[in-house]
Amino acid sequence: MLKKTPISYALQLVSTFVPIPKPMLFSGPGSTDKLADFMIDSGHRRPLLVTDAFLLKNGMLDGLLAFLKEQGCEVTIFDGIIPNPTFAVVEAGLKLSRDNGCDSVLAIGGGSAIDAAKVIAAAHTAKKPLAKLVGNLKIKEAPLPFFVVPTTSGSGSETTVAAVISDSETHKKQFFVSPKLIPIAAALDPELLKSLPPAMTAAVGMDALTHAIEAYTSTNTFDDTDRDAATAVALLFRYLPTATHQGDDLVAREKVARASFLAGAAFTKASLGYVHAISHQISAQYNTPHGLANAVILPRVLRFNAVAVAGRLADLERRVDPAAKGSDAALAQAFIARVDALSDTLAIPAALDDLKTSDFDKITRDALAEARRSYAVPKVMNAGDVSKVLTSVAAGERNVSFG
Repeated sequence: MLKKTPISYALQLVSTFVPIPKPMLFSGPGSTDKLADFMIDSGHRRPLLVTDAFLLKNGMLDGLLAFLKEQGCEVTIFDGIIPNPTFAVVEAGLKLSRDNGCDSVLAIGGGSAIDAAKVIAAAHTAKKPLAKLVGNLKIKEAPLPFFVVPTTSGSGSETTVAAVISDSETHKKQFFVSPKLIPIAAALDPELLKSLPPAMTAAVGMDALTHAIEAYTSTNTFDDTDRDAATAVALLFRYLPTATHQGDDLVAREKVARASFLAGAAFTKASLGYVHAISHQISAQYNTPHGLANAVILPRVLRFNAVAVAGRLADLERRVDPAAKGSDAALAQAFIARVDALSDTLAIPAALDDLKTSDFDKITRDALAEARRSYAVPKVMNAGDVSKVLTSVAAGERNVSFG
């Protein structure tokens, strides 16, 4: 039994007594149109479409836009999404939404687009400055009806209670957390995923794997989060290499998307850990893509936690390989080696070249603070542990040893 911390008990109370619904799910080729049809049937014909310029310029949304027009919808398009979106980006989308009297928000894009759309939908009805909505359960009014089609398979934003937006001045990550941010419905459409480049497919897929593993090794777990997290892990080991190297394989794309959805549902209720606490600071400091930062840091944190969560990692190894035999300690090490091998198969780098020793103190301080206030970690890191992780990332050495 893993030792619970005060934050573990607090999160368990919230997770038990605050309902966290899953969105209605459409899946498979053509599911985007089914989602749009459901949105229209629900009475929403003036959506703000939050997306990125790439999808529009490459004609990937032409069919959807034609369908919406045929149904008499008046669509307002906001395509100003950037990686790690800022308050300024959200404010620009919010102005469009209000100026055009939008009655709903339809997000089509990766985690950045979905997170920005969540906050736009909430701020539209809240009539408060964005800063007043930052934090846990600060969103009181129901957001505009919100619908999502993820075009990456990693963030799990289509089923989570959180949105992460960077302060435009300080670039510090700000968290908006409320069950009201979960969309009404989501579509996992492999047709919109097949053009995702291999490197991005790999990085966001490893992000989903991190979500699943951190949820499964959290001290705030439930039967449903264990089930969803373990299923996500098994799906990712089986299908992520195919989705990465054979991007037009729609079955693999849909399976990875489903894994991301399940991992998102799991960590929303169970919480995350030090991989995210550290990677959030790195992304804020260097604008490193979130999925890549998680993918690089994951093997180090697994080694830090290996003894504390040996039984849990052994469970995952048996889930991935039902024929696996051995002690929990041995199977835990086999699972960590499996993660290393997957990283190599996906060409995940062992190092982050932008990382600077001069920034270690700030990254460490902010990472420890984030974990302390937010995550039900199975083993508590100190400043030296985080520094050791950062040093190994800078050196490109995954096989770091912790005392």
